[in-house]
Amino acid sequence: MDGTLCDVSGIRHLVTGPVRNFDAFHRASLSCPPHDWVVDAAREKADQGLDVLIVTARSFRYQRVTGFWLALHDVPSAGVWLRPDGDYRPDAEVKRDIFTHLMTWWDIEGAHDDNPSVLALEEDLGIPTVRVPGWEEQWT
Repeated sequence: MDGTLCDVSGIRHLVTGPVRNFDAFHRASLSCPPHDWVVDAAREKADQGLDVLIVTARSFRYQRVTGFWLALHDVPSAGVWLRPDGDYRPDAEVKRDIFTHLMTWWDIEGAHDDNPSVLALEEDLGIPTVRVPGWEEQWT
C-alpha cells in the first residue's frame, strides 16, 4: 500500500524520526493520491480475469482506512492481507508469512513493491516483481 499503491511522500514525516504517529499517518493517507501506473496495472490484471491480491505491512487495525482508500481509488482486489496487530517484525518477515500462505491458494504471477527488503523476498520466493521508485526518498 504505502509507497506502492498509495503515494505517501507528503506524509512520511509522520512515521519517520524519533516520534512516529501511525494513527495520524493512516488517517492522512486517505488524502494521498495513488501511483496511477500501479493502480492501472492492477486494473489491467483484473480485466484479464486475474485475482489482484493486496498484501500490506499495515496493521490490521487500519483495515477500514485501507479498504476505504482502495475503494476511493477503484483498486480491484480479491482480498487484502494485513499485518496482525501487535506484530512488530520487519515488513519482509510479515510479508513472507502472508505470501507463504497465499502461495498455497494462488499461483502468484507478479508483484509491485517499493521496499528493497520486500523486493528481495519476492525474488527469493520466485515472484516476478516491479520496483516502484521512491523508497530511498521516502523512508531513509
